[in-house]
Amino acid sequence: MLSEEEVRQRKAALEERRQLKRAYRRRQIIVYSVSLVLAIILMAVTAFFTYQWGLDGPQKAATGDDRLLVLFLGTDEKLEASTRADTMMLMSLNTVTGEAGVVSIPRDTRVWIPSRQRYERINAAFAHGGPAMALEAVSHLLGTPVEYYVHTDFQGFEKLVDVLGGVEINVTRRMQYVDKAGGLEIDLRPGVQVLDGEKALQYVRYRDRLGDVSLVDPFNDAYDGRVERQRQFFEALVSQTLSPSSIVKLPQLVTQVFRIVNTNLPWDRVLSLAMSATKFSADKVQTAVLPGNSEVLNNAWYWIINEEKAKHVIDTVIHGKPEPLKLVVLNGNGRSGIAQEVADLLSYYGYDVVSLGNADHFNFATTQVVVSPQDAERVKPLADYLGASIEESGTEHARVTVIIGKDYSNTKDRSVGI
Repeated sequence: MLSEEEVRQRKAALEERRQLKRAYRRRQIIVYSVSLVLAIILMAVTAFFTYQWGLDGPQKAATGDDRLLVLFLGTDEKLEASTRADTMMLMSLNTVTGEAGVVSIPRDTRVWIPSRQRYERINAAFAHGGPAMALEAVSHLLGTPVEYYVHTDFQGFEKLVDVLGGVEINVTRRMQYVDKAGGLEIDLRPGVQVLDGEKALQYVRYRDRLGDVSLVDPFNDAYDGRVERQRQFFEALVSQTLSPSSIVKLPQLVTQVFRIVNTNLPWDRVLSLAMSATKFSADKVQTAVLPGNSEVLNNAWYWIINEEKAKHVIDTVIHGKPEPLKLVVLNGNGRSGIAQEVADLLSYYGYDVVSLGNADHFNFATTQVVVSPQDAERVKPLADYLGASIEESGTEHARVTVIIGKDYSNTKDRSVGI
C-alpha cells in the first residue's frame, strides 16, 4: 500500500513525463515545419535561377548521361547486420526529360564481388558489407557505376504504401501461405483491389512454385515469379505516386520518406528530383527483369544472366538509348518480289528487317512508313530515302511497318542515313 506522499510523488513524476512528451512532440512539429518551409524556399530559389539560366544560357542536352542511378534495397530488418537484401531494383531517372527506367535484379543472381574476391549470390553482398558492397556488386555486374542507394525494411514499405492511400493492383490468382516460424501469413484473393501496406507487403513477398523468378517463355523473354510481381507492383506504385490525388499528400510524404529510408543521396540531388517531379509520368517509365535463367552450380541454384540480353536491357532501360528499329516490309503495289527487293536493300544499309509479306491489298498509291508516335522522328531518314509518308499509329514500340506503294521506284539514286 503506497503512502499519500508516495502517491503524490508518482503523480508528479507521471505529469513530468507527459510534459516532456508534449514538449518533444512540439519540437518535432517545429523541426518538420521549418525543414519543409526551408525546402520549399530552396526549391523556389533554385527554380528561379534555373529559369533565368534557361533564358540566357545554353540548354543541357537530354542524353543518357543525364540519368541519376539509384539502387533500391529492401530488407527484412533495417539494422540487422546479417540481413540479405530481399529486393533489389536499379532505378534510372532523367530529370531533364522525365524519363525513367527500373531493372529488377533477382536476389539469387550470381555475381563476382571484387572486395571478397569470389562469386556469390548478389543478395549476400548487403549482408557482408551493407549498401556499399551492394553498390559494388551491382556496378560490377552491370558494367556501369552506381553511386547512390535507398534502403528500407518491410515496416517502412508498409508505411509508404499507407501514406499513398494504398495501391490498386490486379491479383491474378489466390495467394495463400503461412510460415508461423517466420511470422509470415499471406492471404490474398483474386481480383482488382486496392492493397494497403500490409496486403501490399504480402503481395510482393509471396512466392509460388516459380520461386523468385522463372523464364516461362524463352521465345518472348517472358518472366514470372515474385520478381515479376514486384516489377508489376512497382509500375502500379509509380502510377499512384504520380497521380493528382497524391500531390496533396506531398508534405506528409516528404517527412515519412525520410523517416523510413536510409540513403546517401545528397540534398542537391533530392531537390533536383523534387523540382523535376512534374516532368515524370507513368508512361515514361520502362521496367524490366534482368534477363537470364536458373542454373545449378556446385549443388546450389543461381540466376545466371544472359550477358547479351542484359546489355540490351541496360542500354535501353537504364541508359535510355532507343530500341533498335525493327522493320516489317509489306508489298502494297502488287509487283512480284518487291517486298524482298526492298527488304534486301534496307538490310544492306543496316536496318533490321524482321519479316516481309503482302499488305491487306495491292492498291496503295503511295509508300508509307507506319510507326508509333514516339519513333516518328527517328524514321524520317528512312521515309526520305523511300520517298514515303510517315503514318503514326498505335503500333508496337520500335516496330516499323513499311508498305511499298505504286509510287515506289528502285531506279532513283539514293543515299540513306542510318
